[in-house]
Amino acid sequence: METPMVNLSTRRIRHAGLNPRNRKGNWSEASAILQAHFGKVTRMADQNQHKLLNLYRVAVDELKPDRI
Repeated sequence: METPMVNLSTRRIRHAGLNPRNRKGNWSEASAILQAHFGKVTRMADQNQHKLLNLYRVAVDELKPDRI
C-alpha cells in the first residue's frame, strides 16, 4: 500500500503543477489528492488518516528539489 500511495501523490502533485516547497503536508492536501483520484475519501481512508498523511509527506519530500 505504501509505494502506490506515495506514487499516486507524487503524480498528482506533478500533474497539478504544484510546488512541493509550498505544500504544508496537512490532511486537507492529502485528502484532496485522494478525493481527486478516488472521487471521495472513504471511511477506511479516514480511519487510516495518520498513515496516509505520512505517506503524503514522504511524497512531498521526494519532490523537493534539494532531495535530488
